[in-house]
Amino acid sequence: MAGAPKTKNWTARENVHKPKGLHVIVGGIVEVGDANKAPVLTAGTGGPPQTLVLDLTIVASSDPAIKAKVWKQAYFHTEVTANQYERVQVRWEGKQIALVPVFDDTEHAALLDKQMKAQNAVVGKVAGKPAATRIVEAVEDAVEGLAKGARKVLNRVFTAAPKKAAKKAAKKAAKAAPKKSVKKAAKKAKTVVKKAGKSAKKVVKKLAKKVAKKVTKKVTPKKTKKAKKRR
Repeated sequence: MAGAPKTKNWTARENVHKPKGLHVIVGGIVEVGDANKAPVLTAGTGGPPQTLVLDLTIVASSDPAIKAKVWKQAYFHTEVTANQYERVQVRWEGKQIALVPVFDDTEHAALLDKQMKAQNAVVGKVAGKPAATRIVEAVEDAVEGLAKGARKVLNRVFTAAPKKAAKKAAKKAAKAAPKKSVKKAAKKAKTVVKKAGKSAKKVVKKLAKKVAKKVTKKVTPKKTKKAKKRR
């Protein structure tokens, strides 16, 4: 067992496969000592009930040697009857190195469809728009409103305060406004994000970078130009 290679990412799927019938398809990644070596899976014997036993070996391959360890794909498939196997046991020199449940592709697809419908029911649609679109628009609207508010503050500063004080205050406000705007917008979107799940969080994360630039552009450059005109 001490000489067993490193392995990872084992999967076992049962699905309809050409030319006909159901097949169990097993795959995994195996570390070999050189590129001129390859992992091979062959059907073994014994093992617990409803378990497909596979023996892993390393053999010579036609790939050129590079004198370095590399990861290579190990692959095995065999025709089966429905639910013939519940798991796959991968062995090295007779000892188990991996135990993988067999996943039915049909059941997997049905489960994903059920989960998607449940999530859509929770989040819902507004005016025929998907949840992701609703989140993006909600955050953009919030940031747009805050940007307008920041510009109004700067206008009041330039109008009411002495020129030197206005200039100093404007620079400070222009620098701080984008950060505050994005922070407040994120809070406003937090409730929507919780309802939408993990996929929505990715959308908002990407959007945060975009709106930060957008708010900075809207607040800082335009107010600076107006300030010069007033002077």
